[in-house]
Amino acid sequence: MPESIHTEAKLSIQEADNGYFNMSRSTMIVDLGAIQSNYRRVQALAPHSACGAVVKADAYGLGAKHIAPFLAQLGCRDFFVADVEEGIALRDVLPSSSKIYILHGAMPGMELAAEQHDLLPILNSREQLDAWLQHCRQRNRALPAGIHVDTGLARLGFAVDELRAIAEYDSGLSELPVALFMSQLACAEWRNGDSFQQLRRFRELTQLFPEAILSLSNSAALFAGCEFHFDLIRAGGGIFGFLTSDDPCFKPSQVVHLRTQIVQSRKVEPGETIGYCRSYRASRQMRVATASIGYADGFPRSLGNRGNVFICGIRVPIVGFVSMDLITIDVTDLPESWTTPGAMVDVICPEQTVTDLASAARMLSDEVTTAMGRRCRRLYVSAK
Repeated sequence: MPESIHTEAKLSIQEADNGYFNMSRSTMIVDLGAIQSNYRRVQALAPHSACGAVVKADAYGLGAKHIAPFLAQLGCRDFFVADVEEGIALRDVLPSSSKIYILHGAMPGMELAAEQHDLLPILNSREQLDAWLQHCRQRNRALPAGIHVDTGLARLGFAVDELRAIAEYDSGLSELPVALFMSQLACAEWRNGDSFQQLRRFRELTQLFPEAILSLSNSAALFAGCEFHFDLIRAGGGIFGFLTSDDPCFKPSQVVHLRTQIVQSRKVEPGETIGYCRSYRASRQMRVATASIGYADGFPRSLGNRGNVFICGIRVPIVGFVSMDLITIDVTDLPESWTTPGAMVDVICPEQTVTDLASAARMLSDEVTTAMGRRCRRLYVSAK
């Protein structure tokens, strides 16, 4: 994302709480201390596996160019992104020793770019395998890559029988230094027959790649059992605080906070309507504040007339539809001094986590943050 889109800064939690913000738009606050805590928790859940970081989609909207180097400082050596373009951006900010895996593989014509930027494509199909081997032959180099087998998700990866046949009858695969062999669970959070069937399929194929790092588990699969962990965990939501579990020993730290400000307040008389399509009609005299956040900032439009925000820790209902850049909120019961222009409105906060907001909007947590990360200013805080 171009730097002109949003401002980024690093500050302490105390500086943030002491009113650092002079915002012209909504601000996403990313707590690096919470990321560190969550990363250590994930490591503790799989002590015999390395913990890699999934930082695709700009680290789920939280800012990969800040978060990935921070994780590298914590000892993370394996990073996963969606495509070559994301990998190139990440290579510029990571140590040369870091491995960057491209989950979608090298799309046609991107093989040279992957090599030049020391990226490891995860090959998902016969077409990608042939193109990568052809590139290796042209370069007269055996370039490493990963292999993804589809064990039951039917999304990306070689079919099980296809991969067996290639390994048995095609000498091309023997030319490839397979750095990583992986699959993806369809229902990682469920320890059930489907997951164990995928585990059996994956385990049977690991003998084809005796030198490869093995990876089956994402964050959710941490709780499926140690037999799912293998060499490398691909953690995303677990690091960013989105992972929920019934395990009493695992309570992720809250990484994301989101704040905006009041632009204007007004009185609304009984019978008057608020917002587009006059979707809310006042039943009493009200004070309504307009806050500077909307669906262009990634705030869910579905929360019109049913979502909430917080002012000074007090729940405040949204009244009217969510607009592109604005929401209207009922501040009738709050002191007027709390709702003057520039007053702070908490959208994601201790009283309403990302998971809470996403649940209310019938969305996923990372669905919310990837949308919000495109426009909101981001600030990175730590407990320094």
